[in-house]
Amino acid sequence: MKTILFPTDFSENAIHSAQYAAMLAKRFDAKLVLLNVYSVIIPVVSESPMIFDKDDIIVRRQNDAELSLQIFTDALILQTGLHSEQIVQLVEYGLVTDVIADKANEMNVDLIVMGTHGASNMLDRWFGTNAEKVMESSKCPVWVLPEGTPLTMPKVIMYAADFKEDEVTATYEILALAQPIGATCKVIHIHDYFELNAKHTVKQEVAELKEEFQNFDITIKDINREEIVKGLETYVRTHKPDVLAMAVYEKSFFSKLFNNSLTEHFVQEAKLPMLFIRKQSS
Repeated sequence: MKTILFPTDFSENAIHSAQYAAMLAKRFDAKLVLLNVYSVIIPVVSESPMIFDKDDIIVRRQNDAELSLQIFTDALILQTGLHSEQIVQLVEYGLVTDVIADKANEMNVDLIVMGTHGASNMLDRWFGTNAEKVMESSKCPVWVLPEGTPLTMPKVIMYAADFKEDEVTATYEILALAQPIGATCKVIHIHDYFELNAKHTVKQEVAELKEEFQNFDITIKDINREEIVKGLETYVRTHKPDVLAMAVYEKSFFSKLFNNSLTEHFVQEAKLPMLFIRKQSS
């Protein structure tokens, strides 16, 4: 872990989430890139003598953003004790999700950390088509923090596996984030009663994963429930992991949860941090 990207809109929750990102940066001894993306709305006024200089407006907006980011950074250093040498400040013009994905790939960042309920309604931007777009475009995991996430290292990261595509690589990716922070990893698969040949296939998958990760601090378990989504929700409520991890890939069941009330429930109501990784096809 060398670089963590934290997009900020300077909202109250962004300040709190930045402290969490700084906590991770300390533990991973990683650079923390603070990114603010600004845009300019040019008013359209018919039959108006006023002339708007777009370039001038952009320059002024950039200057304002740079000043705000410096104030934000200074406050973060005071709050967390993170060394200024570990922080990189970036101000970029454009569409939020496009710039985040472009910068993440350009800088080859290892993790994106972000908060929800910002002044710019980041929840709506991330959970929906824009969120899926970023996950499809960026190569790194995205760690989403709801309001009030405790500023303590998570002890349990639960990965909701669908047992499709390359689960071995996906599990190693979760472990790569869990081990440095001393967190236990749980891999949970929930299948419903109506999955054809599920029992045999799942049993084989569980056996292979257990053999692969026999020397790691990891729990691998399959659960049979009437409904997958409700089963996952019940398991999370009962076992209370600190972070819920999901994999996103084309045609994935869990990728559809970006537009599902379940994801909104976990983040908004259950206040559960979520970690999204991209799963490679096997």
